[in-house]
Amino acid sequence: MEALKPAKNMVRARGSPQCVVCEFIIKEVESMLGHKKTEQEVVHALEKVCSVLPSSLSAQCKALIETYGQDIIDLLVQEADPKTICTVLGLCQDASRAFIPVMERSQVEAGGFCDVCKMAVRYIDGILEQNATEAQIEDAVRKACSFVPEGIRSKCDQLVELYEPMLVQLLLQVLDPDFVCMKVGVCPEAVQSLLGMEQCSWGPAFWCKNMDAAKRCNAVAHCKRHVWE
Repeated sequence: MEALKPAKNMVRARGSPQCVVCEFIIKEVESMLGHKKTEQEVVHALEKVCSVLPSSLSAQCKALIETYGQDIIDLLVQEADPKTICTVLGLCQDASRAFIPVMERSQVEAGGFCDVCKMAVRYIDGILEQNATEAQIEDAVRKACSFVPEGIRSKCDQLVELYEPMLVQLLLQVLDPDFVCMKVGVCPEAVQSLLGMEQCSWGPAFWCKNMDAAKRCNAVAHCKRHVWE
């Protein structure tokens, strides 16, 4: 889409008037879309929205679209609401997440973070294309907690705060929630009773070496999507 170009001069200002403007523009886009939220329809709405807003907002609208266009498309397709979108973009601040309590790794590993981790990795897997770059994965990791249920968002933030570098490196190799969260240390390693099953903990290099290994490690879908052409 030609209208959505890389960033110009949109300043990220948390808690500023930019937050109000962002939410207003996203709400206008939503009203144009109705229930139609395919990527093509979102792109079409973004190309039009600035022309239907009051002239006083035209420049800010164009700056928002030029700077964050692709992120807005991705988030609208996933049916994120205006507040969530503008918070993820860094233009609004979620007061409930302004302070993230610092926790020790031992607290996280013992504190029921396994399901939280898996949910975050599933979201990341859903938005990343095959062969995603490290920068794209870092961006997805930082956004992931905005999409988990509010009741576990604080735990998700704490998890990312502690493990972001490790998560990114693991996600460069594989996007399997069980494997990633086990390697991070927040999920227990499954007890394997069958001879040779411990090799499944070696990761995708073993899983995807052939169909037999993929079947043994229950990783056929992963290998087809992310490794095999």
